[in-house]
Amino acid sequence: MAEQLEYVFFDEALAQRFSAFCKPMVTEVSLVTEQLHPEETSYCVQLHGEFDEACSEQIEEFYGELFFGEQAAQIEGNGTEGALADACGVQVQLQSGEFTTVAIEPEIMNKILSVLTVDELQRFLSQVAEDIENPKAGPICCRAPR
Repeated sequence: MAEQLEYVFFDEALAQRFSAFCKPMVTEVSLVTEQLHPEETSYCVQLHGEFDEACSEQIEEFYGELFFGEQAAQIEGNGTEGALADACGVQVQLQSGEFTTVAIEPEIMNKILSVLTVDELQRFLSQVAEDIENPKAGPICCRAPR
């Protein structure tokens, strides 16, 4: 079953680099430009195709490097302590196949990303979503490992 993933950038050159990186791994790549404010534009890279775990990990890792690394460094006002943003989040796929974005306060996100990779954070949130969608009874030590 074909899926669609979306990744947002605020720099066109980074969005185009991300698109070029993903092109060999997906069926179709499209770049949608949206004017947010008179002086601010977003670039949404839409990926269409079938994504196995290895492909998804590669894409997420590269997105994390670009978005939280290079793009964060471009934002005026960012210092050596990391990105200063008003909002951020991580996309998680639910059991239904739908995607939802978990909003995380920027200060907390910076702390999390100082010890976890974007992929590790996404796996953690996916596990939380799975356990919320499928509650499990009994002590955690008695559960079978995944």
